[in-house]
Amino acid sequence: MKIALVEPRAPDYNVYTHWMKDLPLLGLPYLGAILKQRGHDVTIFNENIAPIETKELSSNDVVGFSLMTSTAPRGYYLAERLREENPDVKIIMGGSHATFLPHEAEQYADHVITGEAESIIADVAENGGANIIHGKPIENLDSLPFPDLSLIKRYKMPPNMIPISTSRGCPSQCDFCSVSPMFGRKYRFRSAKSVIEELSNYKKINSIFFYDDNFTANKNRTKELLEEMIKSSITPKWIAQAKSDVYKDEGLLKLMKKSNCYALCIGFESTNDQTLKEYKKKQTAADIGECIRTLHEYNIKVHGMFLSEGFYNYHKLGIDTLQLSIPVPLPGSNLFEKVKASGRFLSDRNPLKDAEWWKYFDGGHVVHINDKINPKELQEQTIKSLKKFYSKWNCFKQMIKFKFDTFHLRRIGNKVISKWMKSNRSFMDQLDKYGIKQVS
Repeated sequence: MKIALVEPRAPDYNVYTHWMKDLPLLGLPYLGAILKQRGHDVTIFNENIAPIETKELSSNDVVGFSLMTSTAPRGYYLAERLREENPDVKIIMGGSHATFLPHEAEQYADHVITGEAESIIADVAENGGANIIHGKPIENLDSLPFPDLSLIKRYKMPPNMIPISTSRGCPSQCDFCSVSPMFGRKYRFRSAKSVIEELSNYKKINSIFFYDDNFTANKNRTKELLEEMIKSSITPKWIAQAKSDVYKDEGLLKLMKKSNCYALCIGFESTNDQTLKEYKKKQTAADIGECIRTLHEYNIKVHGMFLSEGFYNYHKLGIDTLQLSIPVPLPGSNLFEKVKASGRFLSDRNPLKDAEWWKYFDGGHVVHINDKINPKELQEQTIKSLKKFYSKWNCFKQMIKFKFDTFHLRRIGNKVISKWMKSNRSFMDQLDKYGIKQVS
């Protein structure tokens, strides 16, 4: 069969998503590799990498969409156009959004797969089944074929940066996160041997991005992997996500430096001790400062990730780049259920259909009323914080310190924020009209 897999376009809100827009998520390359092994003709269309025309999709027998909440409206639109052009095409939807709102997704699809789809994607594509089909977690990640990036249409091979996933799951249960409900609270790790084998398949590696939600979740396992990378002479610049406690393990930091770690993306979340306690983060504001200082001693850059609470001058923390997100009650998270039960979604006051409102669930837009600050003020203060950090003056200060790569990234940030302000004037007006002036 001829099968197309589709990653709809993601919002281009912040520096992080701007960096990542040319890096594909790995869900579809994994599924594509499985379907290819079954003998199917598979093409992956990633709209962040190249535009998609529905005519390109309509010639397929099966089309699968992977949906995040912010990309769901675009995915639904493409599915409707596809159905008009080819009524006989089999449409499958999956991903985190479809997992937690399957009855919404099934309005646009023949089948919705919830959870991890690797174990059942071939059967659903070939034989169909129920409208909603539940996938099962893959216990042995080494059993999966390596994700096939060559299936992505118009994707540069080999890529400048290799995206690679070495684990799934997270034991934390943060109110605002849907990772644990999606992948489970138990960590599942690939072996170091499997990861090295995948990396060895690339003839040239300029850099690596480890996609794990917490690359250092099991520090002994991380050390083993880094030691194998060094032994195998696979030591390009690499980036990963980690928790702030990484700075406490000197042995791990030495291996990171030796294996050429370029930067760590760390979810600090807040600079307020009370807020950190509410978030159940096992860290303090003092820990954050010590983490940043220690990583810089090892020449590792810090991409600080925070949840916005209002204006703050993040530049004074000494982080190299900033990802500042407005708390979003993503479907599947505890926060989503709390906000839904209390009727505090702004969509309740907005004439847009729910399926259209999802595009704002990208961390860049206020979508609900919280207890501390009204929606318009939170939106304005968040943008003010970003403008301050990515100001031309702060960019210039990086250049005079000869930190040219940081200067380049901050200059990108400055342009992204300016673009956001221009393209979201109508959204800001909506906050005046449909938001509330006082916190209830």
